[in-house]
Amino acid sequence: MTTSLGLSAGSGMIHCVLLTTDEAGRTHTVNRVIDVDPTDGLTRAGRINSGIDLMLGTARDNNASVGTIGVAYRTDEQAREIASRGTGAKRQIHLVAETEAIAHHLISAGEINRFTSVVVVDLGDTGMSLYTIDPATRRISDHRRSTAVSGDGLDALLAAELSSTGKVRGRRKSSVLSACRTAKEELSVRDATSMMMGNPAVPVPVTRTVLERLARPMVSAAADEVAAYVGVERATRPEAVVLVGGLANVPLLRDLITERSGLEPVLPHAPESVAALGAANLAAAGAKASTLAFIGGRRSRDWLSAAPLAVFGALLAGALMTVYAVGSSLAGNPSTPSTPSSSVTVEAEATTTSPPPPDTGESRVIPTVTSPQQQISVTAAPPPATVGNSGGTGTSTGTGGGNQDPGWATTELPAPSGPTEQPLTSTLSTSLWPFPIPSITWPPLGQLPPTAPESTAIVPPPVTSLPPTPAPPAEGAPASPAPPQQSVPTTQPAG
Repeated sequence: MTTSLGLSAGSGMIHCVLLTTDEAGRTHTVNRVIDVDPTDGLTRAGRINSGIDLMLGTARDNNASVGTIGVAYRTDEQAREIASRGTGAKRQIHLVAETEAIAHHLISAGEINRFTSVVVVDLGDTGMSLYTIDPATRRISDHRRSTAVSGDGLDALLAAELSSTGKVRGRRKSSVLSACRTAKEELSVRDATSMMMGNPAVPVPVTRTVLERLARPMVSAAADEVAAYVGVERATRPEAVVLVGGLANVPLLRDLITERSGLEPVLPHAPESVAALGAANLAAAGAKASTLAFIGGRRSRDWLSAAPLAVFGALLAGALMTVYAVGSSLAGNPSTPSTPSSSVTVEAEATTTSPPPPDTGESRVIPTVTSPQQQISVTAAPPPATVGNSGGTGTSTGTGGGNQDPGWATTELPAPSGPTEQPLTSTLSTSLWPFPIPSITWPPLGQLPPTAPESTAIVPPPVTSLPPTPAPPAEGAPASPAPPQQSVPTTQPAG
C-alpha cells in the first residue's frame, strides 16, 4: 500500500488530496480545501507548505506514511514562486503543470479514453481555462484563458446582494465573502441554505434561485465563449466537453455550457480535485512530466522579533552617531564626546598653605596654569570688617585671642572698601589656542583687602606706576596705619 500527496495551487484556494492505493489497485482519497486569505502575510510557497503540514498530520492520524508529494501549478511564475523555498520545513516535491496533471488523471481514470478529442473547461476562482486534449497521444493544444466567469466574481455578486438588503450590515467584508463562498458550494446540491454570521440565533437565508438570478449574465457569457471555442475549425473536431474545477458543480453553469457547445458533457467525480489527484499520481509514478524541486527551509521571522529589532537598533545608533559627529565637526567641536570640564569655585575662602613671603615693596603675580578642559572660578564674597584682635590701634597684629582661627581652618577675606559693594569675581574660562584668554579683573590697588595670617594672599598684577610715598610723621604723632595692600601682619613707620 502506497500513499502520495497532491496539491493544486492556482490563484485561489488550495486543494489537497491524500491518495492511498492498495495492492489490488483500489484507491482511497482524503480531500481538504484551504481558503487563501491574501492578508495572511504568507507567500504562495508558505501557504502550500502549510497545506502539506495539514495533510501529513492527517496521514499520521490514519497510520499512513506519505512517500511523494506532487504540486500542480498553472503558470511558470507560480512554479518559480513555489520553488523559492518559503517558510516551513524543507521538503522535496514534484512540480507538475496543471494541464499535464488534469490530462493524466482523466486518461488514467478512463474518463475520456473513448473520445478522439475533448475540450477541457477548467472553471476556477479567478477565471476559466480552455484547451484540447487528444487521449491517444496525450497532446494538449489550443490553450486559452478567459475571465468571463470566476468563483470570486460570483461570491462578490452574492455579497453585494445581501449587503443591499441589510442582512449582513456591520460584518467585515472578508467574513461576508467567505460565508458567500460556502453558501455557493452548498447551493450546488441544495435548494436553500443559511449563513451563520456572528449571531447563530439570527441566520441569513439564501436560496439557489437568488444565486442563479445573480449568476446568469456571467454564466451566459462563459457559455458563449465555450461555444465559440468549439466552433473553431480543427483537424479533429472535439467530441466531448469536460468540466473541471470548483464551479463545475454549479448546475446552471454546467447546463448552459453543455447546451450551447453541443457536445457530450463529462463531469468527473470531485471535479475541484482533479488537478491535485493528477499531481499525486505523477509524483508517485516518478513520471518525466514532473520536475523535482524543494520547498520550505526558510525561517519564519516577524518584523517585530528580536533579531530585526536588534539590527534596527544598531542602524539607528550608527545613524545618530554619524549625525552627532557631522554636527560637531561643522560647529568646530571635537567629534567625540570629551570629559566634562572640571570647575573649581572658591567662594570667600583661602586655604592655608604656608607663611606669606616677606614684603619687598613690589607687587607679585601668582602664575596660574589652566588646562584646556578646566575652568576655575574664584569669587570673593564680602567678609567681616576685621580679622583677629586689632587692639584698638588700627594695626592688625593677627595674634590675639578670641577670634583667631586655627591654621588649618578656612578664613574668610575682609570686604574691600571703596565705592563698589559688588563681590569680586575672577574667572578663567576654557579656551583653545590661538584664541586669547579673557582678561582677569582685579580690584584697584588701594582696595585690596587685608589677608588673614598664615594664608595664601591673592596679589594683584603689576602696575605701571607706584603710589606716592607717604611723608614721615611728625615727632610725637601716632603712627599711621599701614597701606591696605601690604600682606604682612605688622606695620613699620616710613623713613
